[in-house]
Amino acid sequence: MGSVFQDTLKWESIICAFVRSVYQDLSVRLSDLSDSSEPRRNLVGTSSEPRPITADRHRHHSAVSTAAEWLTGHIRRFLIPRCGVRAPSLKSIRTRYRKMHHPLDPLSPAEIAVVATLVKSSQPEGAVHFKNITLVEPPKSETRRFLAAERKGATGSVKPTRRASTLFYHRRTVDLFLATVNLDASRLEQVEKLDEKYHGHADMDEVIEVRDTCLRHPAVKARIDRYELPDNFTVVCDTWPYGRDTGGKLRRLAQCFLYAKDSSHPGSNSYDNPLPFSPIIDYVTRELVDIMDLPIGSDHNLSPEVKYIPHPPKEWHHDLQSEPKRTDLKPLTVNQPLGASFTVDGCLVQWQKWRFRVGFNWREGMVLHDVTYAGRELFHRLSLSEMFVPYGDPRTPYSRKSVFDVGDIGAGVAANNLSLGCDCLGLIKYFSFTLSDSNGRPVEKPNVICMHEIDDGIGWKHTDGATKEISIVRSRVLVLQTIITVGNYEYIFMWNFDQAAALHYKIQATGILSTVPIAPGATVPYGTNVNQGVMAPYHQHVFSLRIDPALDGDKNSFLEEDSVAMPFDSSNPVGVGYITEKRVIRNAGYSIAKPNRVHKIINPSVINKISGCPVAYAIHSPQKQMLLAHPDSWHGKRAKFALQPYWVTTYRDGELYAAGDHTYQSLPDSEDEGNESPGKERKGDLATWAGRGDKVDGEDIVLWHSISLTHNPRPEDYPVMPCETMMVSLKPSGFFEHNPALDVPQSTQRSNQSTLYEEQLLPVVLGKHKSAQICCESKL
Repeated sequence: MGSVFQDTLKWESIICAFVRSVYQDLSVRLSDLSDSSEPRRNLVGTSSEPRPITADRHRHHSAVSTAAEWLTGHIRRFLIPRCGVRAPSLKSIRTRYRKMHHPLDPLSPAEIAVVATLVKSSQPEGAVHFKNITLVEPPKSETRRFLAAERKGATGSVKPTRRASTLFYHRRTVDLFLATVNLDASRLEQVEKLDEKYHGHADMDEVIEVRDTCLRHPAVKARIDRYELPDNFTVVCDTWPYGRDTGGKLRRLAQCFLYAKDSSHPGSNSYDNPLPFSPIIDYVTRELVDIMDLPIGSDHNLSPEVKYIPHPPKEWHHDLQSEPKRTDLKPLTVNQPLGASFTVDGCLVQWQKWRFRVGFNWREGMVLHDVTYAGRELFHRLSLSEMFVPYGDPRTPYSRKSVFDVGDIGAGVAANNLSLGCDCLGLIKYFSFTLSDSNGRPVEKPNVICMHEIDDGIGWKHTDGATKEISIVRSRVLVLQTIITVGNYEYIFMWNFDQAAALHYKIQATGILSTVPIAPGATVPYGTNVNQGVMAPYHQHVFSLRIDPALDGDKNSFLEEDSVAMPFDSSNPVGVGYITEKRVIRNAGYSIAKPNRVHKIINPSVINKISGCPVAYAIHSPQKQMLLAHPDSWHGKRAKFALQPYWVTTYRDGELYAAGDHTYQSLPDSEDEGNESPGKERKGDLATWAGRGDKVDGEDIVLWHSISLTHNPRPEDYPVMPCETMMVSLKPSGFFEHNPALDVPQSTQRSNQSTLYEEQLLPVVLGKHKSAQICCESKL
């Protein structure tokens, strides 16, 4: 692992790919890399391609500092001229590289190319099937020091080492590996072969292959023919994780649910025609394992020879809807004539008194880092840790039907390219990032996050009863939004920042219900018929919001605050009094929700001078029903986080995902006891970490909030469902000494430029409605 590169051609390929990709990614001009006064010249499209890696690429090599002198000479004299750049020093390359990337910035195309090249060079020729290439965030202790210095404007502070990891298979094998690359040194640091009980998540390249394999298989084609679809129908395939119905190691399988759609229009609703059988495909061998007949009656019985029965379609696409479009909806536009109130520097956003960094990765999608308000620390990191969607139909194979949309697929992978005027309205700032494909090539993800300001109604108002003096402010909110499409469903995730120092995490579910076939006249108690022959099963969506707090520092606590009635006694003689009772959570574990309960994050060492209590942020979240599957069911065992609404753990690097690192057909730790490697701690999941019972009072803690939507479909949810909305608010509760929005300017008609309804009917003379223009301004 520590030997010096002896193969010049390997280094040439790596460094040349690096230099060319950096140039392409950042549009760096030649003069930026050279002291020469020669005319600038674009590297992209030059004829100097990286030379191929030779036959011994299966052996891993790494560069060490003792090779620096040799590399510098080689790069200056031989390599970089081939890439189309005059020779800089190696030191200047590394200095510029480190300046280009903030430690928390997502990987650039150049970095992805370097990781892929290093990993490929360490493995047999053509063997690597990449599942992901992603940033490894630096240890929190190092990151916190760097961010603190950065906020103070300190220059020259030492950046944490920048690393990336990649999960990859050897193609068509069960051999799964996790590799770590030091990007600062362009060195492959570690390659670990994972236990065969772990399976990699699905990626689009292999999903497409599996779908094609399924639909081309003679047995599947024969089964489709027996169903006797109309000639103008074509069959499409939805791949689902196989899930679990047994312990032990399982082959990596895809459960394929088939649907038929009218081929005359690409937007035809395939979910309106679910087929009554389901193939199972082996992801590794591409073998057809089975074709399962599906239950279509009111019980578990099967009807293998059922034929297609025509029914009136229900279509979601605008082109195919039978009802005429509404004609009485007038345009509503958002106009900011003086521009946006936010500023953006790379991934750093500042708006009003807020300051934070935007991150993005294949798994969690949008991530927020280093969130501060008026210079005070609030949250180190905020992210969607996991999302579990279990179905409540107890019949086989639906009893296995479930998906971890974050761990099995990836919120970043599934992120939409957002459209101006459609997904986001107003003056929009888009953020674009780069992921990777199965060959390790960079894949652009344009416009996956949009940011804009909205008017959110009245922020605060008071009218003096005696003088009739009015003070009123409109509430302005900064919205960061991302949308993902996971098969049939769309999820909209928003972070809303308000001017009163509160954050609101808003989730909206829309899209199309995942449907199953049902016989004419049949009904079931665990689903809703939404069209003839079409049933939508009951199901839940349970999201895990990971909150890494830093309220005025790292040493925080978590408490329950209940509002309780006072006893009817001498201290409460008329029986109307109530008080709050607080209980600090001392050890890692979970907390239940109650209608009268609020959960708070506090810093016990910082006392609010006005209230005399520790500074705090409260978590306001409506009480929701947690996972309905039994805790001993496979759903319950694999998604323990979904059993409770609140969890608290001590912070440890690498503990990011509530259901564990590898969720595809995951096996709970309790089912694998005794099989772990001697002396090696099981990483586990949230329940494992909470089960350690660590001290969490006045410690570096992490909060995990489970947000649940129990979705028992309505006919009104079909053929496309209106948005179902959930929201969690993180609000200051004794963190400040007064209303943080006091300094928001008075709202006036002069600035807001509203108009009267009557003006559109009959134009009026300017000034006629002067009272409307000054109604909210001071009369003094």
